[in-house]
Parts: sequence; C-alpha cells; structure tokens
Amino acid sequence: MNTETATYNDLKDKIAVVTGAGGGIGQATVRALCANGVKVIATDLDIEAIALAFAGLDVECEHLNVTDVEAIRGLVERIEARHAGIDIWVNNAGMLARSSALELSTGDWQRTLDVNLKGAFFGAQAAAACMLKRGSGAIVNLSSYAGIKARPNCADYASAKAAIAHLTQCLALEWGPLGIRVNAIAPGYIETPMSSWMHGDPQAYESYMQRTPARRLGRPDEIASAVLFLSSQASSYVMGHVLVVDGGITHA
Repeated sequence: MNTETATYNDLKDKIAVVTGAGGGIGQATVRALCANGVKVIATDLDIEAIALAFAGLDVECEHLNVTDVEAIRGLVERIEARHAGIDIWVNNAGMLARSSALELSTGDWQRTLDVNLKGAFFGAQAAAACMLKRGSGAIVNLSSYAGIKARPNCADYASAKAAIAHLTQCLALEWGPLGIRVNAIAPGYIETPMSSWMHGDPQAYESYMQRTPARRLGRPDEIASAVLFLSSQASSYVMGHVLVVDGGITHA
C-alpha cells in the first residue's frame, strides 16, 4: 500500500502547530509535515504518548487542552518566543460521544462542542493574531463528511463539524485580505480509533462499503496529504474551501 505523500518544497523551515496530534490523522499530519522540512509543534492532552510517537523526529511536543482558551494563547506566546512566529495551524483535535439524540447528555453535548468547535475557533484566533504580524499564514480546520451529510448517533459531532465548515468560510472572508488563508478538510470514515466501532458492527461496515465508491475506509496519510496541499503555496488561491476527502460517500 502506498502511504507516501506529495512533496512541497515551499514548506521547508515553516513553523506548524498540529492539535490532537496523538490521534491517527494527527500523527500522520505531523509526520507528513516533518517529511517536508516543517518544524512541527505537536500538541495533545497526552504529552507522554506524543513524545513517544514522535521520538527521533524534529518535533516539539506540548500538552494542550483545546477547551482552555488561556492555554491556547499561552502556547502561541511560547512558540512566538522560540520561533518568532507561526506559519501553519492545523485544528485537528476532535471527539464525539456517539450517542443517540434521545440519550445524548448535556455534558457530552457541551464537551463535544467545546473540543471540536470552541477549540478550533480560539486556536484559529490565536494563530491568526500571530500570523498577522507577518502578513501570511495558513489555517486548516478539520470538519467531517458528517457535517455535510446527516448521520445517526452523532448529532453533537455532526453539528460541530457543520459549524466548522461555515466558520472556515467566515474566517476566510475576514482574514483572506490580510494574507491568512483558512480552509477545511471534511474526511469520510478513516482508519483511526474514532472509526473502530465499525469493525464491531459488520452490518454497518458492509453498508458503508457498499455506499462508498472507493469501497474502503480512508487512510490517515490521505488526510495528511490534503493538509499539506492546503498548507502550501500549491493552494495559494484557495480560500474558504472545504475539501471533501471521503472516497465519494458524501454524494453517493
């Protein structure tokens, strides 16, 4: 299986932050950026896990709870002090409660929106304030095909991801004229722990396979490739776009 990503020479020596770097897509994104010469600051709640995952790579690991706005701002200040700026910010941290709408608790609803939406907005805000000082930067938000096409048992997650897609467009309108490009990626089901439930539900898995033109789940490196594209000058005229990477299921 080919897991190589494209090469973007213009990314060399850029400074990038990836939230939720301990997950499948987060890890693949960090590795893809590193392979293109980017200095990456990987963040996650589990600092020990990401330190182990990226051992041997030129990656700085930072603990970050994306629901803590002051922690986000403090992280950006530390990065500015060490590296004099941020070029790329990837809002990858996410979660879902996976509950029916009738059983979804207020706590799960709020936490899902805090991690997926609040964390993404205030991460983007802090990154943009830093990027404005140099008049350039790229912000990549992770939405989801569930934010485009309704799915059962994820009303909290789908609502947050739909909001991310619209937020991306709003931020692109405000910050594009200032040199900051904001785009999003909407993955379908990807082979990560978040989609592992499908393997325990053969009927749901087979239904997904039959409805997906690609006839398979996506790979984390395929999402990382999209992050590279939207972070690089190859997408210099792309702003406010939601790039769907889903094997075709959204429109199936």
